[in-house]
Amino acid sequence: MQALIVVDMQNGFLRHGNLASEQCLAVLPAVVDEVRAALGAGHHVIFTADTHEHDDAEFQIFPTHCIRGTGEADLVDELASFLGGETVHLVPKRRYSAMFETELEGILHRYAITDVRICGVCTDICVLHTTADLRNRDIAVTVVANATATFEAPEHSAEAVREQSLAHMAGILGATVERSTGAVGS
Repeated sequence: MQALIVVDMQNGFLRHGNLASEQCLAVLPAVVDEVRAALGAGHHVIFTADTHEHDDAEFQIFPTHCIRGTGEADLVDELASFLGGETVHLVPKRRYSAMFETELEGILHRYAITDVRICGVCTDICVLHTTADLRNRDIAVTVVANATATFEAPEHSAEAVREQSLAHMAGILGATVERSTGAVGS
């Protein structure tokens, strides 16, 4: 069984807040297309949502973001409209990997999901770490390159970091990186 994992497509990364990014917002149409295609094929869609408490240890590294109960923690409206379907799941998480202390692993087992497509933000953080944990469980992963993005910051070139992360997922983790011109990786 196949599933699509959509990583952290929330207001706090796309529209407002300390980590909102135009680069991340730009991939929203491609992510919406992935969700529609997955649901149309009868696959499960799993949305992850970065969800933190006010005193989260992650804020020693990154600015405060996606606090539980705030608008930043909500999925963007274009994706929230898919919630509620029988094969649609929302998995709150508090660390980079959506596998860490969440119900994701249980969902994968319950529905015998052995093959995952993954997209969302940020390519070099939550997409990368979730992919690593999936691959460590021998789950086949296809990263949809045109539906992933990361932020631009000093000493963090969005495109260069994204490309390096995609290469790492293909070359080191054994994920397939699907590009609009064809797949790279294994």
